[in-house]
Amino acid sequence: MPIVYRDLSNLPADAIIRLPDVLKLVGLCRASIYAQIAQRRFPGPIKLTTRASGWRVGDIRAWLANPAGWPRPNSGA
Repeated sequence: MPIVYRDLSNLPADAIIRLPDVLKLVGLCRASIYAQIAQRRFPGPIKLTTRASGWRVGDIRAWLANPAGWPRPNSGA
């Protein structure tokens, strides 16, 4: 069973969390997250292995702080 990080403040910005944790943190469903990724309105995952991906805590923090402001101005998107 995955650990759910309800408080991101205890994790470093470069920590990686998996999709089940992201879903609980942001309150969106999987389909909504991937639709927003395709529209560049949500941080994309990082490939960990051929079958596993995760998200940087810093990116999720930035999105939670200002969902309408994603992508960040310096992201080049």
